[in-house]
This record gives sequence, structure tokens and C-alpha cells, in this order.
Amino acid sequence: MMRGRIPRKAGSMFSRCTLAVILVVLLLGTVASATTFSFTGTFTHDTDLQEFTFTLLHDTPGVTLQTWSYAGGTNAAGQVIPSGGFETYLNLYLADGTQMNPGYSGPCGGPLAADPVTGACGDVYYPTTYSFPGGMWSAGTYIVVLSTFANPGIGNLSDGFFAQQVLGVPVPGNFTCQPGPLGYQGSPTTVGVDQPFCDEFDPGVERTGNWAVDITGVDSATLLTPEPGCLSLVLIGGLAMMRRFILR
Repeated sequence: MMRGRIPRKAGSMFSRCTLAVILVVLLLGTVASATTFSFTGTFTHDTDLQEFTFTLLHDTPGVTLQTWSYAGGTNAAGQVIPSGGFETYLNLYLADGTQMNPGYSGPCGGPLAADPVTGACGDVYYPTTYSFPGGMWSAGTYIVVLSTFANPGIGNLSDGFFAQQVLGVPVPGNFTCQPGPLGYQGSPTTVGVDQPFCDEFDPGVERTGNWAVDITGVDSATLLTPEPGCLSLVLIGGLAMMRRFILR
């Protein structure tokens, strides 16, 4: 079993909305300095996805991404994140959708704490020894897609994600609480099979859909919304960056 809405048809996820947001980031990014951006939200289904972009104006060392969904903690904005969220997976892509090494959960130690219930480390600190060696990041725009660990990307962004493309799970939908090879539960199941976010480390235990992501050391970062919210997203993002410039 490979350790959340699934992307639309090839190329559509990297849509006109994404391009518009990236354009605003590039136009206004010169007024921002490298800093940390914190985001929080909630998935409803274990096939849900959340897309972000971040931009580097120059070649930059030390860019990091961290989730707080599983074990909880205090994020870079000083917000206390409760434990109990799902095990996370960070799918990374270049601006054209070309796949980079992903961010896996664990291992324990360093910035990653163990969950108080399962004792497992189900959050991501990127780069890790399993993903990207760190060092210098080239200037440009990058795409990040947060998913559950059970639903990783299967290639470039246009190739889609595991649950729909490999397992054939309808989306939006749930599959991690299914018994047998599709899910984490044994038989008999202890959680309804239509429920989301079952835990691979403690089968039959359901997590929440809450997530939290920090992106550190970048010039700008944006949480992308579905196509209908594109215009408001661009305006809000632009106003926020201008406000930061004025207050500097």
C-alpha cells in the first residue's frame, strides 16, 4: 500500500488561475523579502488536495517546508496546532508541473515530534534525507500540492494522484478506512468504511482533516483556491503583499 479533490484533466490543474496568481507574485514579489508563510485548513475527504505556489527571486539556500497536521505543535506564526490530523505528503513540482522529489513524513527526531497517541511521526519536514538534499534552490516559482500520505502524486502534475488514477477511487471520496488492500483497516473494521483519514500506524483509528503548512525562506507564497475564486485570490494576494511593503 503506498504510503485531498483529485486533479482535473491533464494540464488543467496548472490553469489560468494558477498562471494569474503566479503573475501577480512575480510582479509584486520585488517588494517582499524572504520570510515564512503559514497556512492552515481542513480536508473533508482523504482524496482532497491543497495547492500552493512559492517564488524565489534569487538562487536561495535553506528553503524549508513543514507540516504540523499529525503530531501538532506551534507553527511559525505562533499558532498552536492540535495533534490528531492526517499523515501528510508534500508533492513538489517545478512551475511547468515537472515532478520534483516529494516530501515524505518522518523520520522522528530533529524538527519532527512523535504523535502523543500513536507515537509515530506523520508530519513532513522538507528537505529530508528521503526527499531533497537541500542546498541551493534556483530562482523561480514552485508548486506544492498537499495530499494525504496514502494519495501521493504519481508523476508530473498532469499525471494525477494515486487514489483516482491507480485505485480508481471516485472523487471526492474516501478510501483509507476501507478494509483490505485499499485501506489501512483489517477485518472486522472499527470505523465506518465511508469515513476519511484512517491511520496506517494505528489501523482502525480515524484522524481529522486538519492541516497546517509552513513555507520558510521564500520571497512569496500563495494558497491557491478553485477556479471560481481566482480573481478574489489575485486581488487579496496583491493587496496583502502591497501592505507588507508599506509597513516595512
